Amino acid sequence: MKSNLSSIDIHALVEEIRPRLIGSWINNAYSIGEKFVILRFRKSTENPFELVIEVGKRFHITKYVRKKPATPNNKILMLRKHIKRLKVKDFYQLELDRIVVFEIESQLGDYKLVVEFFAEGNLILVSPENKILMAYRYKKMRDRDIHPGKEFLFPPSSETNILKLNEGLILSKINTPNQKVISVLNELLGLGPNYSKDVVLRANVTSRRTDDLTDEEKERLVGVIFELQKVIAEKQFSCYCYKDDDEIVDITPIPISRYSDLTVTNCSSFNDALDDYFSRQEEEPEFTEDKTVLSSKITKLKKTLIDQERHLENLKKQEENEKIKGDLLYANYTTVDELLRTIFNARKQGLSWSEIKDRLELGKKKNIEAAKIVEKLEPQNKTVWVKFYDESGTEQLIPLDFTKTINENANIFYEKAKKARRKVPGALEAIERTKKKLEEVKKVEVTIAEEVQTKKPVLKRNKKWYEKFRWFICEDHVVIGGKDVKTNERILKTYLEENDLFFHADVHGAPYVVVKDGQRGLSEECLREVATFALNYSSLWKDKKLVGDVFYVSPDQVSLTPPSGQYLAKGSVMIYGEKKYIKNVEINHAVGIIIHERYAQVVGGPIKSIEKQTNILVKIRPGDVPKGKIAKIIREKLLDKTPEEHRYKVEALNINDFLEFIPGDSEIME
Repeated sequence: MKSNLSSIDIHALVEEIRPRLIGSWINNAYSIGEKFVILRFRKSTENPFELVIEVGKRFHITKYVRKKPATPNNKILMLRKHIKRLKVKDFYQLELDRIVVFEIESQLGDYKLVVEFFAEGNLILVSPENKILMAYRYKKMRDRDIHPGKEFLFPPSSETNILKLNEGLILSKINTPNQKVISVLNELLGLGPNYSKDVVLRANVTSRRTDDLTDEEKERLVGVIFELQKVIAEKQFSCYCYKDDDEIVDITPIPISRYSDLTVTNCSSFNDALDDYFSRQEEEPEFTEDKTVLSSKITKLKKTLIDQERHLENLKKQEENEKIKGDLLYANYTTVDELLRTIFNARKQGLSWSEIKDRLELGKKKNIEAAKIVEKLEPQNKTVWVKFYDESGTEQLIPLDFTKTINENANIFYEKAKKARRKVPGALEAIERTKKKLEEVKKVEVTIAEEVQTKKPVLKRNKKWYEKFRWFICEDHVVIGGKDVKTNERILKTYLEENDLFFHADVHGAPYVVVKDGQRGLSEECLREVATFALNYSSLWKDKKLVGDVFYVSPDQVSLTPPSGQYLAKGSVMIYGEKKYIKNVEINHAVGIIIHERYAQVVGGPIKSIEKQTNILVKIRPGDVPKGKIAKIIREKLLDKTPEEHRYKVEALNINDFLEFIPGDSEIME
């Protein structure tokens, strides 16, 4: 799940929005809480626009309206005092670091507004004399002192980054003995583990340590690194949105191979995609009395509706266009068939592509129909492009696979048309749902001045990204577990990151369990709670066994790829190196209710963890009561334990809200 911007993200984003920022005037500055800074810009050539900064996480130009506090804090007042109504002279990324710099010109000289996105992040205002005027976080480090009046120094940049690499430097690093390949690439490339893993995948490297790398693997690594270097140096950026079902997992400016099992769509603007993704994740106030909040919701829904209607129109056009192509092939059957046979026979006779192209050109001069329809020949793609005119006189360029027959080529277009047609009903339903939501929000806006009811309506809770898995929270760490083979694999391929921990019950039939950021400050008690969680959803529950062992390892010890020449059964995983065991862990589980101001939330997990979150809970253990029936019993018991003034919130929950937290057939622990 994307939570911040990588150095490549920043590089691509700066490239995209830099022309818009340079030459604009800083109209105002705002803060929202402790995390967000919003800079408002104006330019003579366009309407005012805003750039949102979440310190340490992300930045982008935004089209969403956000509620701003009436009284700015002291830091925002300092920004306004020094840079309001001044012009942006330059905007750039420092080296390939996660730092962006605004250079702002004034009569006294140039101010710098430096925004750091590494570690906790920072936003620092620097005077024309290079003295610190203000910072969001004040701290003294070995090589920097971030306090007012001190000389400003940028953090030391890495000696290497991907744009500075040559073959000798790459080989000297990957030849370092007794190192993890991923760790070496992290240091060498400076792009983070996501891109390091992708380099390894693209290079088809199975060795995990530098000592085990073969010469062929080293050669492939060098080649892939140079390919990536070229993309970044030449700024060959686009926008790739990777989805797991309907949920966005990542948005990147270059394609990522390790997301091959996700759905990928291209978007026209990297900035706009990030704006939609991050803005829709922001917590909104639960009360709707403020018209600004409603305006933001309406803006988002209208944007969604426009996107959905555009998607529907594209589906209809795609169906029509693909059918026209198939029909044109059959309408010109003899000519197309002759062309495909000519290319096939020419290759069979051993003619080179250059000779074939020459013969086609000669055929055009002789007015041969099969040659006249050819626009271009792309041997590397096995494609010949032909040109026809449809009934309306519109030119149609049609790509044909010259290794297939005319019937096979036509069927490809007809199948694409059918696929687009099958998606139309779903698109229409989505549009109707959005229209209904939009009408509901508009009704609230109309009645906004009405008296607030004593008993407020229950709000539909926006679920977090991790709630599509088994999950619980331990000491502020998100713990996720797979529900089946598919989600197990998805957790490893997409969600397992460098600072996490991987857990697995020492038994056949157990979920892959990952503690996000688990290598930072996980207590012994929390380790045991996670081990309990791993056992609760394992086959031990079904077998009614109450004790088991669990092991855990770091992410670099886990792989879905077996060593060369070996086979890995579906649903299995390779563990390299030493496992750390937690022995004799007892199964224990609870389902509880957390009462929020406008809704109730079901939670489940090890008893101690749930007891820390709520006193409205029911403890269960493996038993004989079917899962569906026990869910109804748990709901009633939790309803009985809920204070009267909050019961309506629990009553709004349905049985499925409870089912997902029950490991299997159970019984209540009295």
